[in-house]
Amino acid sequence: MNKPRLSRLWWVTGPVLLGLVGALVVVSAMRLPYVVLAPGSARSVVPLVTVTQKPGGPEVTEDEASDDLLYVTVSSKVEPSGIVALWGWWDDKAAVVPSKPYLGSQSQEENRALNLALMTNSQDKARVVALERLGYDVEKTPVGSFLEDVSPSYPAAEVLKPGMTVVGVDGTSITTTDELVAAIQEHRPGDEIELSVIALEGGKAQDVTTTLGSREGEPEVAALGVSPVDRVEYTFPVDISIDTGRVGGPSAGLAFTLAILDRMTPGSLTGGDRMAVTGTIELDGSVGPVGGVDHKTEAAISEGATVFLVPPEEFEQAKEAARGRIQIQQVRTLDEALAALEAHGGDPLPAQEK
Repeated sequence: MNKPRLSRLWWVTGPVLLGLVGALVVVSAMRLPYVVLAPGSARSVVPLVTVTQKPGGPEVTEDEASDDLLYVTVSSKVEPSGIVALWGWWDDKAAVVPSKPYLGSQSQEENRALNLALMTNSQDKARVVALERLGYDVEKTPVGSFLEDVSPSYPAAEVLKPGMTVVGVDGTSITTTDELVAAIQEHRPGDEIELSVIALEGGKAQDVTTTLGSREGEPEVAALGVSPVDRVEYTFPVDISIDTGRVGGPSAGLAFTLAILDRMTPGSLTGGDRMAVTGTIELDGSVGPVGGVDHKTEAAISEGATVFLVPPEEFEQAKEAARGRIQIQQVRTLDEALAALEAHGGDPLPAQEK
């Protein structure tokens, strides 16, 4: 007796349900303008380092690789499918953020290439700092000013992209960021400036022209609207390779430095405890922040690390994320990191040697 009523109900609700299911399928498959950030990996870094003597170069000894020093990463899914974005919103260990600030004016491929270039620069700095800490000489040749970022609010964003290297201003060659800044300061806001730039992928320098804006808070001071750092070519006395696969970004600089030191000296810097490390390394041995330390903290905990060394700027965020599950320690320099490892049972670094 109820069958006709159920049939009529289906004819009313069935199309609605089918439409909802179809919409869910479409949303689940389509790409969304977000980035899903989540804990990545905590990987043993010393086994990734290989030290080889150069022909005619100084003799080197490669110590046994321990697996207790970890470098940590953040997993990022750029413009994910709807189902992945929904997972990110549901998972309290993940974060879903708009992709526009993350990518800027770059495509996914350009962003990936830039991060790989930043990883190469991070490895080079780690080689320099570690070798000089051991008493080796590293020849440095400045070749230009590398653009880590370009603000979209400045006219220069129309002709410049992150990853470019500025090698000339107004027809004069430059090799350092200081020279770039000095050349810009010879102008006023609104002036045109000609730049010679080399693309991230290399090749010959190309000339571009743009209009200068003004420095934030100082309207009378000319600004290009970029974040430049020195681009330097190094001549190393020994060959040091670091195999990180397709991992990009500069955040493992401190970990690479410690790994090279551990590889090239007897004993173990960690003393048998699993120690996780994050932070950039600069040529003066200072340690800098990168970001994503809350996700990296989770990755370190998942891998069984007992201590996590972080830059001071990220200490509070890491401590909050840890919730007492791992010891968080801030380090400002390479020397502070070495002291922290030694305090946890690691072998001290030998005096300078060649």
